Amino acid sequence: MKEYPLVFRITLTLPRPHSNDKRADVERLKDVLSLNSLEIPLCVMKELPDVLRTQSFKTSPLIGRLQKGYIMIEPHSNSEPYGVAVDIGTTNITASLWELSTHQMLSRKSIVNPQIEYGVDILSRIHHSMLGGGEQLHKSLLEGVNSLVEELSGETAVPERNLCACSIAANTTMTHFLMGLEVKNIPVEPYIPVVYSPGVRIADEMGIRINPRGVVYIFPNAGSYVGGDIIAGILATGIHKSEEVSVLIDVGTNAEIVVGTKDWIMVGAGAAGPALEDGILSSGMRAEDGAIYRIDIKDKRIVYKTIGDAPARGICGSGVIDLIAELYRTGRIDSLGRFTNKAEVDTQGEEPFFEVTNVNGRRIGITEREINNFLRTKAAMFTSLYVLLHDLGLSFSDVYRYYIAGAMGSGVRIEKAQLLGMLPLVPEDRFTPVGNSALKGAEAVLLNGDLIKEAEEIRSIITYKEMNTEPEFMKNFPSALFIPHSDPEILK
Repeated sequence: MKEYPLVFRITLTLPRPHSNDKRADVERLKDVLSLNSLEIPLCVMKELPDVLRTQSFKTSPLIGRLQKGYIMIEPHSNSEPYGVAVDIGTTNITASLWELSTHQMLSRKSIVNPQIEYGVDILSRIHHSMLGGGEQLHKSLLEGVNSLVEELSGETAVPERNLCACSIAANTTMTHFLMGLEVKNIPVEPYIPVVYSPGVRIADEMGIRINPRGVVYIFPNAGSYVGGDIIAGILATGIHKSEEVSVLIDVGTNAEIVVGTKDWIMVGAGAAGPALEDGILSSGMRAEDGAIYRIDIKDKRIVYKTIGDAPARGICGSGVIDLIAELYRTGRIDSLGRFTNKAEVDTQGEEPFFEVTNVNGRRIGITEREINNFLRTKAAMFTSLYVLLHDLGLSFSDVYRYYIAGAMGSGVRIEKAQLLGMLPLVPEDRFTPVGNSALKGAEAVLLNGDLIKEAEEIRSIITYKEMNTEPEFMKNFPSALFIPHSDPEILK
């Protein structure tokens, strides 16, 4: 069977009705289309008779994919359909707009998740919701997604009516906030969400401002802390098809580790603290023009590179890793992340501050407290990986491929992350940076609707391990707060 995008346009010539062919318009169309389980909504049925006759029974309907089957969006369209893929993170929302028939990306943008007004982390937002702010959080997130879609639409001159498809990857709580569902049962035992597989919804029902009849696919969740973003990442990296053991490391607000093959998948997740994300460091920013992504310290000279070679505006995740690794390598911080007398520091407020550069009066650098926050993130990430592999009877060398995603998934220098004890000491060629794997998974489904079935199958084989309540995690976490580790042999 031909692979179709989430929405596709197909050109048909229907036999005209006559005395020996009295099929109704709907049945006539269905017979020619030959698609299993095609749903034709009442609004489309009402338009169909005039459309067929105006077009002399030559028509180009828009067809959307459902979880099982298809739905007709428009009985005729003169334009190819477009779609939007969205990754909803706790801190940022990122989206890309595509022409579906050509698989061409026209634009990509990110914004800060507007829910940050109600709390930096998920638990703060859940608490706000439980105090009666659920509708605020729903409207805030929905407006954020819609504003991003409108920006993309305006920049590319693609009319809303031609935006007919949307695929969304988000963690479990963000999925619930987007849909306006109750979240109070997600963080408390036995950790029960309202829905695991939202499936395909209609845009008008969701409040997503694309074609009101368009389809919106929402990635399934496998647990309170294993959301659609992780399943999208698994889909994008192909771990679920791998003969060999593979690992996906995704660090954002949580540290999420996937270990698996085509036969089984284990996911460990726990709070990490978003130390690599913009808005957390005073000098932090997204990986976009002006972000410092590479830093080397040569004697007393700081050499850095920015994305797009633009004037420095801040430091993105890979730059943070570089900076702290170089501070440690040159003896400017000790194994606990404290500045030594070799560091050329002054203060920012009342905190010790190491300055990388000063651009038009804007000081870009890092404080000792921010280094400490980073070490907590790296400790959570490494400990989750170590405990998960150990529980499976695996060593670091048993893993064929390590996929690096999330805030450290773009431009990270593996040797710097290894120096800090973030990543195990295995050959560098086993590591593959994949950038925003959640968005890539959402884009994959947008361009091939058959992958809906794969995403749902991935959800069904996941086993989840909660790291924050795991005794072995709590036992090993303090040792990983050191650079590189209080027992460096454990990294091998």
